[in-house]
Amino acid sequence: MGKNHFFLSIKLAWKDLRNEPILSLCMILSITAVLAPLIVIAGLRSGVMNNIRQNLLEDPHALEIVNIANSSFTAHRIKQLADRSDVQFLIPRTRTLAASLFLEKPDQPGIGKRVMVIPTANGDPLLKSLPLLGNRNNAIILSSSAAASLNIKSGDNLLAYLGRIVQGAHQDIKIPLQIITIAPPSVTDQDAAFVTLPFAVMVEAYQNGLKNWPKDLQQLTIPDDQVYAGFRLYADKLFDVPELDQFLRRSGIDVLSKAGEVQGLLSLDQRLTLLFMLVASLGGGGMMIALGAGLWANTERKQKSLAMLRFSGLSAFDLMIFPMIQGCFLTIMGCLLAVVLAIGVGTMINHIFINILPMGNALFLLTTLTIIKIFFCVILGTILIAIVAGRRSARVQPWEGMVAL
Repeated sequence: MGKNHFFLSIKLAWKDLRNEPILSLCMILSITAVLAPLIVIAGLRSGVMNNIRQNLLEDPHALEIVNIANSSFTAHRIKQLADRSDVQFLIPRTRTLAASLFLEKPDQPGIGKRVMVIPTANGDPLLKSLPLLGNRNNAIILSSSAAASLNIKSGDNLLAYLGRIVQGAHQDIKIPLQIITIAPPSVTDQDAAFVTLPFAVMVEAYQNGLKNWPKDLQQLTIPDDQVYAGFRLYADKLFDVPELDQFLRRSGIDVLSKAGEVQGLLSLDQRLTLLFMLVASLGGGGMMIALGAGLWANTERKQKSLAMLRFSGLSAFDLMIFPMIQGCFLTIMGCLLAVVLAIGVGTMINHIFINILPMGNALFLLTTLTIIKIFFCVILGTILIAIVAGRRSARVQPWEGMVAL
């Protein structure tokens, strides 16, 4: 087919649609009537899944996996876990019984609070929006519940009391600490103090009677042969949580995570996707059949005109693409109108539920990628169904127009 014939086919197909505006409009509206509800359903599915996903992601513990019971993890084993591609962050932890401090305000001796010591480091997802401790071993991040009990705020100084019994003698030390910030309640509901890993290791070693407390906290180091009681791990992505959970359990490590909730999200996503595909297949299939029937009927009705085009020099392939071009014109116009209507309905849905959903969330969410996918699928289906009508056009012979005359 020559280049001129191709553009001529496009021009003739367009003029043919313009010559029958009522019929063309009816076909466009029929396409819109099927596509618009499907697009609304697709937008609702995306919105629902996005809301569930956002609710999980806003929970700082959604990606978290921690081992339940105290165990023995070497530094090498900890590094192996931390180096996994599906692990975003990992910090070891010390034994539970050796991970607490008694805190009090310097001007209120005897009135204090015992808090749990939780190691942290730069990049901790649990504290990602808070100032970093860095290498400041004398600084802590205090939980909101502990801060409320002690009636203190960011920048205040505290005294930490640490005791032990060595050879029957009771020993106590005072450790001056500074609060750099207060963690929000969403981080933890426990009375806790987030500290550097060297500080937490030193607290454990001191309470076990292994070391004396150093004069300079900034000189703290972690021994190469250090053994940790556990870890606090964060998956790289939300959907990595179930797989990581299963991997750790298969390795003989009892863990606690939100793998069940994430797995439920994945299952819901799959079921909603299947439901949408079934509805879309039914509606889209009906639309394709109706469009194909319309193109076929148009071909039969204009057999004389098509024969005259063959007689004028257009090839069978030129006539074959004639209904394809018309089908693409109709579906593109129908798609555009359906998207506009779906966005309008979706905007109304979001406005109706604006006071029910959390701030910034939408029940209807239609992304550009979704629109592109819809256009691609509909146009591809149109081309396939138009091939049937196109083959009928291609079988029209030049002499059929002369017979009709």
